[in-house]
Amino acid sequence: MKIVEKTASSILNKSGIPGIARVINPYTGCLHACVYCYATFMRRFTGHSEPWGKFLDVKVNAPELLEKELSRKTITGSVMLSSVTDAYQYAEAKYRITRRLLEILLDHDVNVEILTKSDLVTRDIDLLKRFRNASVGMSIMTTNDRAGRHFEPYAPVPSKRFAALGKLKDSGIGTWAFISPFLPGVTDAESILKKLSGIADESAIEAFNMRGACLMGVKKVMKQHYPDMLSGWEMQASDRRYWDHIELLGKTSARKNGISFSGLYRH
Repeated sequence: MKIVEKTASSILNKSGIPGIARVINPYTGCLHACVYCYATFMRRFTGHSEPWGKFLDVKVNAPELLEKELSRKTITGSVMLSSVTDAYQYAEAKYRITRRLLEILLDHDVNVEILTKSDLVTRDIDLLKRFRNASVGMSIMTTNDRAGRHFEPYAPVPSKRFAALGKLKDSGIGTWAFISPFLPGVTDAESILKKLSGIADESAIEAFNMRGACLMGVKKVMKQHYPDMLSGWEMQASDRRYWDHIELLGKTSARKNGISFSGLYRH
């Protein structure tokens, strides 16, 4: 895995995500190496020959850029960390870029939403508690740590993410969960939502993206670890009626566990 320190030209980018005004990606690339990652398309903009998941560019000047950009504009709405990387992947423990960005966002009274797969986010509870509006979401596709290792080889295992949500919730910070991606035959939304009871305020589900590299990576892992599920799997994952059922299941299970449900995101 290759880690390179680089300077960026901008850091506060416009967002196409509903309810999010701007997005900050403190890193380019992600060393979690999730086999289903939709962000592999970013590789062609990086100049890297390494496969996605094998390189990371650290935007060492990100805090200075953010301070400069916020001094020139007022942010209406929330800023999200992050959309095509994980702001709390392992390198953050060394570089602390995300923490410095949070300090600046706090100084400017900006609303913050975080989406991560890492329990490292709990390191910054002291800062997050001081925001007027801050929430943390965990991306979770399974309750099974072993299955997590199959599909998300270098990300913190699911049990650590559930524990992190509990710590955040106990600290008075808004919490949410993104059941993503929902892999037919692997993901059990009912089990996930049951474990989220009392530790997540909100939830949503993302249907598996059947396009290109996402599909190829998942099929490779399923052939190795879940061969019995492969027969008819692609047909099921492409069936609109199947996703209608999953959306209803998610809504019902979320209500049962006292969690709001914002729906299922389809590709």
